Amino acid sequence: MSAEANKTLILNVIDVIFNQQDLDRLEEFFTEDFFNHDGYPGAPTGPAAFRAYLPMFKKAFPDRLLTPEFTLCDGDRVVSRTITEGTMTGTFMGIPATGKTYRITATDTYQIRDGKICARWGNEDSLGMMQQLGLMEGGWRTASNDDAGSLEGDYGKK
Repeated sequence: MSAEANKTLILNVIDVIFNQQDLDRLEEFFTEDFFNHDGYPGAPTGPAAFRAYLPMFKKAFPDRLLTPEFTLCDGDRVVSRTITEGTMTGTFMGIPATGKTYRITATDTYQIRDGKICARWGNEDSLGMMQQLGLMEGGWRTASNDDAGSLEGDYGKK
């Protein structure tokens, strides 16, 4: 596939799978042997990997939204940086809802094979998310390119 086709694939996945959570379309985007390299221990592979955890996010963060900032392609690898934000109105992994919002950045690398995603490596600001949700102390600075939604006012405070 071309670089533009690979980028379009990832942008479609962000919209259709992560934002709309149209899990009936998983097989359209992911190989049967898809592997999420930053999944939890013993996590399923293939499209089942998303069926296992995306509903958990939806229940805890029903307004969760990923907004792509940029997407780069090099051969069969696509890197996408996104802003992720949401409000914790439900229980998440046994943690009761805080009612607080978060806004973090994430950078994911995807590998494409035969027009589908076969692997993902993810890096996200989980520490910033936990602090913004009030689950940990601190004022970790999380920013987009324009610093909208960052915690600059708290950065460096004790």
